Parts: sequence; C-alpha cells; structure tokens
Amino acid sequence: MFNSLFKKMTVVYLIVILISFAILGFSLIKMFENYYFDKRSEALVEEGQKLNITVIKYLNNQVSYERLRVELESIERFLNSKIWVIDNFGVIYGVSSESEEKWIGKQVSESDIISVFSGQTVTKRGEYDELFGGPVLTVGIPIYINSKVQNAVFMHSPIYEINETLNEIYKLILTSMGISLIIATLLIYYTSQRISKPITEINKITRKIASGEFQRRLVIKSNDEIGQLCNSFNDMAKELEKLEEMRKGFIADVSHELRSPLTLIKGYIKGLMDVELSEEKRNEYVDIIHEETERLTELINNLLDLSKMESGNYPLNIVSFDINELLRRNIIKFGNKLEEKNIDVEVDFTCDPLLVKGEKESISQVVSNIIDNAIKFMNNKDDKLIIQTYIKENKAYVCIKDTGMGIQKKELENIWKRFYKGDKSRSRQIKGTGLGLSIVKEIIKNHGQNIWVESEAGKGTKFTFTLDT
Repeated sequence: MFNSLFKKMTVVYLIVILISFAILGFSLIKMFENYYFDKRSEALVEEGQKLNITVIKYLNNQVSYERLRVELESIERFLNSKIWVIDNFGVIYGVSSESEEKWIGKQVSESDIISVFSGQTVTKRGEYDELFGGPVLTVGIPIYINSKVQNAVFMHSPIYEINETLNEIYKLILTSMGISLIIATLLIYYTSQRISKPITEINKITRKIASGEFQRRLVIKSNDEIGQLCNSFNDMAKELEKLEEMRKGFIADVSHELRSPLTLIKGYIKGLMDVELSEEKRNEYVDIIHEETERLTELINNLLDLSKMESGNYPLNIVSFDINELLRRNIIKFGNKLEEKNIDVEVDFTCDPLLVKGEKESISQVVSNIIDNAIKFMNNKDDKLIIQTYIKENKAYVCIKDTGMGIQKKELENIWKRFYKGDKSRSRQIKGTGLGLSIVKEIIKNHGQNIWVESEAGKGTKFTFTLDT
C-alpha cells in the first residue's frame, strides 16, 4: 500500500496534523468552556454580593419584601437566573419571580447549606435535586449579619443557554480547523510531490545510466537541497560520460598501440621463415623484432604502473634525498643521447645539496621521462637543456627546460592524457608509448605536489614540479 515515498510522507504528515488538531481542538474547547463558566460564575457571585445589602436591609426591616422582590426580579432578567434567599435553616423564604413561589418553604440540600453557612461560596454545575428539568450553574453566597452567616442567596443559571453560546464557539473552532486541514492537505500534497518527484526521476535516470545511456540528465529547477542533489547528480552523470568516452578512447588507443608492434613482429617473423633470406637481413629482422618486443614490454609495464597509481594501490616509500644528485645521475644516464644530438646542458642549483622528501625511484622516473621527452623534441645544433632547482616558501622547485620545437597552446591541456603524442605527423617518427607524461602527472599527484608546463611553439618547453623539503 505504502510503496512510495510520496504516499508515506502524505499519510505521516496527515496523521501528525490530525493528532495535532485533535489535541489543539480539545484543548481549545475545554479552555473556552472553563473560561465561559468561570466568567459566568464570577458575574453571578458579583451580583449576589450586591444583593447582600438589600437582603440585610430586608432582614433589618429597612426595606419591604416587595422591594426585595423587585431587585431579585431585575437580577433574574439581567442574568437569566433563578434566585433563592434562604434562612439559617436552609429554608427558602424569598424568590425572584411569581413562578418560583412554589419553592418557598422548601429546604435546600444539606451539603450546600453546610458549605455556604461555613462561609464558603459554592459553585457547581449539573442537576440540582432534579428541580429545574435540566443542568444548571448554581452559585451559593453567604450573607453575614453581625459577622455571622445567618442567611444565604442561591442563584441558578440554566446551562442550556451557556451551551448554546459554547456551541457557536465550537462550530467556529471546528470550521477553522476544517479549513486549516484542507489547506494543510493541499500544501502537504504539493510539498510531497516536489520532494518525491525528483527522487523518482533520479531513480529513473539512474537506471538509464546503468544501462549505458550516459547522456541522460535531470531537468529540475530548484535551489533547495533537492535541486543541489539534482545538480550533483547531473555533474556525476557528466563525469561518467567523460569516463566512458575515456574508456572507449583508451581501449582504442591501447588496441592501436598493441596492434602496431604485433603487426611488425608478425611480418618480420614471416620474413624469417623465408629460407632464402640472407644472414644480414635475418639479423636485421631479429633486431627489429627485439626492439618491438621491448616496446611492448615498456608499454605493458607503463600501463600496469599507471593503473596502480590511479587505483591508489601504489604505496610510496618516502625518504629524504638530494634532488640535485638525482638530477646529475639522470643527466649522466642520458649522456649518449645528449652527445648524439649535440645538446648542451646548463645546471643552476641555488642550494646544493637540496634535500627533499619523496620516493626516490618515482621522482627519478619523473625526471627521466621529462628529460627523455625534451631530448626527443630537440633537433637543432644550438638546442640546450636547462635544469634548475630552488627553494620558495618551504617548497623545492625543480625546473627542466628545453629549447626544442615547443608545444602549441591548444595542445597544452592534452599532453597529460594517455597515448597523446601531439603532432600526429611527427608522432610516428618519435618513439615512445605516449604514457610518459601521464605517469609523471600521477606520481606527482600521489606525492601531493603540483606540476605544470609552460611552452611556446618554436621556443621550447619548461616543466616545473614541487617537492617538500
């Protein structure tokens, strides 16, 4: 029955409101009822106390019974109350109208007499000895003569008249509550729809995305938490779409990178099977096959390393070492290649030695990949490789700059991508897996450091990365 958030929220809200209204309505009804009876009782007591003076005068023969009767009748008309005057034995000797004269000589109930003649003002509701044919509000007021209670006044006001007034108040309260309930129900319906509809839509789009439709988006205009959730969901879907495109591109690139050397290896193996092949050609084919095999091995190793780095399963062994010494060793390692291209190397170490914190082998790989890239793209006799280190704000900065062909601005953002080799017409002539800078980026990222590149086509490229000192 309650298989949706909308139904659950609506029912729960309505139950809460109904319970709240029931408690509030009951409390208001009781409050008004008590308030009205209290005010009515106060009015009877107030008029009864005024009547004391006239009764005392009557008992002292200062006014006639007719005068007393007139005053009793005026109070009866004013308060719509039957009035009795009783003596110290509880016998009625004065009434407020001719129709009440039948009560003259009768005795009031003993409990009320005891209470009033003890000096208390009695107030009670309900049947009064079944004398009035219905419930009444009765007030008994003592009359003091010479500081003693010797007489009393009893006033009876019919409750049906009070109930009529209260019923009007009850109708007003219930009508107001009914209108409020209708408005609240409409608001609950609207609010629940606004909350549940986006969630239903998110669930629907999630299933579409799970089935591979990554271009799906939520169209919900709202600035509240639901709107923020929808925006975050759309951002997530956008990133998933990008990841899917990257995955497809990655598979295509890997397939291409693997196919090329495998095709060459297959072709040259077939060539080796030719019995008429000369020994010189055979050795040449073997060298090419070995070279392509090494390229495949490097590609697979790089892919495995990159995968470990991105998954977070590549623990770092952080140590303190001299970055300047590491740079010198890498320059020596590339000595032959530098001499072959007649590239001059300039070194500028502001602090020597310069101790930094990091995984030595990983940082060496970063330096090696950047220097190797620089050498590949320097082909002029006057080209230079410039290496600098300095300290700024407790950080070590390592700069590796070349004076090679440079990188066009539109390509700068792409150099960190896997298998990206820049100018496609030149990439075939330059050996490499296209993963070097991707690995560099991941290594620096795993160290919690930054790396950036500055370049201008025809004027060279400069890589800078930071390390903790």
